[in-house]
Amino acid sequence: MFPLGLLVLAAQSVSATTAAASNLTAAVGWYASWHEPDVPLSSVLWSKYTHMTYAFACVLLPVYFASLQVTVYRTPTVDPKAISLAESDQELLPQFVAAAHKNVILLQGVKAGLSIGGWGGSQYFSSNLASPTNRTSFVNSVTKLIQKYHLDLVDFDWEYPGMQGIGCNTISDSDTQNLLLMLQELRASPIAANITLTAATAVTPFPTTNTSLIPQIATVLDWIAPMVYDLSWNWTAGSPRIQRALPASPLDDSCYASTPDVTGDGLTGRGSARSAVEAWVAAGIPRSKIALGVPGYGHSFNVNSTSAFLATNATLLTPYPPYDTLNHSVGDKWDSTGGTDMCGKFWGPGGTWNFWALVNAGYLLANGTAAPNVPYQWDACSSTSYLYAANHGVLVSYEDPRSFAAKGAFVRANGLAGFSMWEVGGDPKGVLLEAILSAPTNSSLAVTASASAPTPTSVHGNNGANAQRVNTWTLPLCLLLGGTYWTLN
Repeated sequence: MFPLGLLVLAAQSVSATTAAASNLTAAVGWYASWHEPDVPLSSVLWSKYTHMTYAFACVLLPVYFASLQVTVYRTPTVDPKAISLAESDQELLPQFVAAAHKNVILLQGVKAGLSIGGWGGSQYFSSNLASPTNRTSFVNSVTKLIQKYHLDLVDFDWEYPGMQGIGCNTISDSDTQNLLLMLQELRASPIAANITLTAATAVTPFPTTNTSLIPQIATVLDWIAPMVYDLSWNWTAGSPRIQRALPASPLDDSCYASTPDVTGDGLTGRGSARSAVEAWVAAGIPRSKIALGVPGYGHSFNVNSTSAFLATNATLLTPYPPYDTLNHSVGDKWDSTGGTDMCGKFWGPGGTWNFWALVNAGYLLANGTAAPNVPYQWDACSSTSYLYAANHGVLVSYEDPRSFAAKGAFVRANGLAGFSMWEVGGDPKGVLLEAILSAPTNSSLAVTASASAPTPTSVHGNNGANAQRVNTWTLPLCLLLGGTYWTLN
């Protein structure tokens, strides 16, 4: 069991680099309100952030909770005039905004924001923005929230315009255009004229046949945050049941094709930081308006010890071993056994392991390095780490200071705005934050945008390049909702 006091004492272990010293435009954290008992506002390392986004959601059905990775948690309803907060959030959000504003960075407080939508909160985005009347009502709802809670930032996490996300969203071919029209109307409002407007996105651009739309969206938004996480999961209906344990948050996935395919279904990347930046830049988003979405957690795969290690060397982990997508063990205490979502579909455990939980379980030392006798492998292909938790029988793809430093170097090499981390509570002592904030520039990580942006394919499920979400479940009603490329540390 994770000790609550550990998070409260986090501020005593803060390392040196602040968000201000990093010179990043956006050092953003998402604050998951349902974890407030474990992550009180007093424990937040405010100096590590330039912006903080409040995340919450109420259930739409008695059994539904939004997913752990969702960056947003104000749920649009079928009525565009009725964007509202849960009762508990009406109390906590003002405290969150006040706490952010009093933590001074460069003579001003941390910018406090609220995110709207999410994996389970995007059901009515399409219909809410489908007509001029609805868009105006929606904009009025947003501006009322800005005024009431003194917000500096509003984030939109529509998963996904023009594509099916959770499985029962309303969708339209006009979604991307209607999103632009809503953003333009919101930006034209005196109340939102100087508000920071952002969007959490998939690793591929919004679908549209009108190539002018995304460059226009770029002029209205301050930045987008491609969510480069949950990319190792493939539960889409019709996809092969046996998959490979690919990295959950790869910096690069272009090398997978050279790894031998033992499953027969092909070994291909489902997106990465590199491919996301290439695609969004090609679509018309300036690099300076991209904040890389990074996770403070990883995912486990049920892999037996025979498959987990090389037959030729029992001390080395097998690169990307096969696993059964229907067989997932519960991860840390923030994960659970599963439940039925708003669409009536059952989701099992996410197998999520937050950074703090890997430390608490004894797999990692406090500084993020693998504990003695814990099998560890650095995947040079994706710049991510793996470990094998023998007592749980799982291989874990996770984030550590080394992978976060690589992502930080990538951010600087490509002139990105910064990063946006899901979630604040995953890294209570700022070990990952220190690594990404203090990372030097590495020019070898610079990317060149491809000639044209890939066209996203509509998907049904929570996997792949277009839909990356692994649902997790809790009980409270209004809460969540050695291969060629492997080297030893």
